[in-house]
Amino acid sequence: MKRLFDLANAALLFLTALFVYAWYAKLPARFPSHFDLAGNPDGWSGKGAFLVIVAVPFILTIVFYVLIRFMPRLAGSPQRLNIPHKEEFLKLPAEKQMVYWALLQEFLAGLIAVINLLFYLIVRGTVRVAIGQAGLLALSSMLPALAAMALLMVYYMRRMFTLPGKLIRGKE
Repeated sequence: MKRLFDLANAALLFLTALFVYAWYAKLPARFPSHFDLAGNPDGWSGKGAFLVIVAVPFILTIVFYVLIRFMPRLAGSPQRLNIPHKEEFLKLPAEKQMVYWALLQEFLAGLIAVINLLFYLIVRGTVRVAIGQAGLLALSSMLPALAAMALLMVYYMRRMFTLPGKLIRGKE
């Protein structure tokens, strides 16, 4: 599943970059940079601020993948861990602990994928408002990404809370 999330992240970042490349020259100088809860623009900036907004998912993806890469090394510093059954978990052999770390890495890759989807939809909606195709940034266009994020978090949080106990009892 992690590979699927990795591919989704690469595709979403590519689509975001491609979209920005295609539309940047056509954007007006005054650009909506903030929206109220109803989706109406209430803050305006120049096109440079738009590039900052677009950079956020790229930066977040890098940060998440650095976390993913170094996550198993946190086991070397038990005080940094906040997992159920921590003491028993740390006594498990490394190969059993890796099952948990793999699940956590998968979760982080999935979480950044839905965050990237959300940013892609925000960027598209913001451009639509900037060029006059829409009057507001519609929350309804972001609901699929928000629902996916909620489902992903519930599914993985449940698994991550129960997995250490299962590993300790030898059921996983």
